[in-house]
Amino acid sequence: MRVNVEARAAAAEQRRTQTRERLLTAAEAVIAEKGLSGVSIEDFVRAAGVSRGTFYNYFPATANLLGALTKRVAVDLDVLLEAVARQRRDPATLLACSLHTVLAAHVADPVRGWVALQLASSRNPRVASFETLFERLYREGVRAGQFRPIEMASALTLTFGSMRMIQRDLVAGEAAQVHSTEVVALILTAFGVPYDEAEKISRAEAAAARGG
Repeated sequence: MRVNVEARAAAAEQRRTQTRERLLTAAEAVIAEKGLSGVSIEDFVRAAGVSRGTFYNYFPATANLLGALTKRVAVDLDVLLEAVARQRRDPATLLACSLHTVLAAHVADPVRGWVALQLASSRNPRVASFETLFERLYREGVRAGQFRPIEMASALTLTFGSMRMIQRDLVAGEAAQVHSTEVVALILTAFGVPYDEAEKISRAEAAAARGG
């Protein structure tokens, strides 16, 4: 009897996990299509094929759903950025690598790219691992003499603001890959890397991120 009880509990938990993932996947598709401002709970439950009651069992409010989506996006980025952080290269190259890695991932999965863009433009916290890696690399770049010392908040605004714009254009198909190469090169240049060197670094990291 105990085995049966445990098996039923495990099966129930698996069904809950599957339903939650179905809701999140449906929400991604809806947000990618309509944006955050134009969606409702009814859109989410219709896309997932569940009742409003089921939705509320998992997410008491839309804010809870958006928080879960932010974590979902962050988990995937964490894996990619951890691989970048383990590399032993100079800070400017690693910064370019991290930026192109994120852009390539979102271009490869446009739905996820649109969702990440919408979430980044909302009041939800940005992906912490991305900011943490950026801040670490920027400080290392300053110590190594590659970057000029400027206020971290300004460096974050310049980088993440530029990234949102280029991400939007790439996912929408309104910019060629060469555009992202130039934007990342300009970010490095703004931080003190000579443009010719910055462009060379950016071009190489863009090709690597795309698997070229």
